[in-house]
Amino acid sequence: MFVTEKLKTFSWVNVGNPDHDDFERLQQEYKIDEDTISDILDPDEQPRFEIEDDYKVIIVRFPIINRETDTLWHTEPLSIIYSTNRVITVCRKRCDLLDKIKKDEKTSREEFVLNIIYYIAESYLRFLKELNKRVLESKKMLSERVRKNELMALLEVENSYTLYMAGLKGNVAVLDKLEKVRGFVKTDNAKELAEDTRIELSQAIEVVTTYSKMLKSVKETFESVINMDSNTYINRLTMWNIILVVPTVIVGYYGMNTHLPFADSDYTATAILVLIMILLLGFAMFSLARRRVV
Repeated sequence: MFVTEKLKTFSWVNVGNPDHDDFERLQQEYKIDEDTISDILDPDEQPRFEIEDDYKVIIVRFPIINRETDTLWHTEPLSIIYSTNRVITVCRKRCDLLDKIKKDEKTSREEFVLNIIYYIAESYLRFLKELNKRVLESKKMLSERVRKNELMALLEVENSYTLYMAGLKGNVAVLDKLEKVRGFVKTDNAKELAEDTRIELSQAIEVVTTYSKMLKSVKETFESVINMDSNTYINRLTMWNIILVVPTVIVGYYGMNTHLPFADSDYTATAILVLIMILLLGFAMFSLARRRVV
């Protein structure tokens, strides 16, 4: 879907959810080469900056909820094709954050591109807050009862943190290259915007690092709890097995074809055997109870 907006100094062409016809139009009407089209189609394309003959290609990654991947909180590439009098943005999914950029933030191509990266940095911070809420909810549920679903939710959040960190570092690298391009950051407003963008990206990286450490601590804590519970259950089963072996051994002896004390007296032998087993079981259970195993 093509949406064109004509501004004072340039025109903006936004292509969202492109199909085959859209890519044909990009190739024929806007002279975008086939290799660039192929890169745009790649969902795993990493942030980068390249200079072609007639245009520059800027690829950054932004956070998105993507139900088509294993990790729900995913990142998607946003391609920005930057030419003399035009800026073309292409995204496989709908990029809602582009709608948040105000008209007065599109005064020049350079400031428009910087604003896109700035809003992407802000979106990372917003998504990270939502992910942290999920971690706290899972932590609360796990404190009541260890559930497989909650542990899997924490694993998904951990994967999202890894993807976010990769996307943020790649975006920082792109910003570094843009600042080195001659004439890109030339006005005071552009310099201030580039600095604000770098601050937002750095803050997002710091937040991901902090949240990752917190999540790692939570996982290690509950892993220790699970191991302790497993050891307790194993100890209890082992001790109950030992307790049940005592009467089995005594009765087994009297089941042999051997002359044993009180074997000729049914009631006396039975009473003595039951008394011995009760005493042994009581002593064993008392000893284990003192050790808090049973």
